[in-house]
Amino acid sequence: MTQQCRDRDIVITPTKGRVRVRFAGEVIAETDKALDLREGDYPVRIYVPRAAVKAEILANSDHHTTCPFKGVASYHHLKKGDRLAKNAVWYYPEPCPLVEPVRDHVAFWGEEVTLDVSAA
Repeated sequence: MTQQCRDRDIVITPTKGRVRVRFAGEVIAETDKALDLREGDYPVRIYVPRAAVKAEILANSDHHTTCPFKGVASYHHLKKGDRLAKNAVWYYPEPCPLVEPVRDHVAFWGEEVTLDVSAA
């Protein structure tokens, strides 16, 4: 499938500080190599290197969405014991050129996920 990528004012910069992601009372990712993605008036999204995420907490999802500026997003559920956060992790396996820096990074969302950024 060929994606059509359009231009948009998107800025990607290193996150200033150390990022910790928590789910079900546990730190599931921690890194000082996260990226901030700023897109228009949307809230800043923090992208964490996939290698920093505990792989055993990720469960496959068949969900996909398409953004004309970033590409086709794939998703994971977060699962720990009986706790499940559906489609709480997304990533761009083949990002549009504009957002190539987020390749091999994931972003989190949802009420069950907490992201903390501590000063560098």
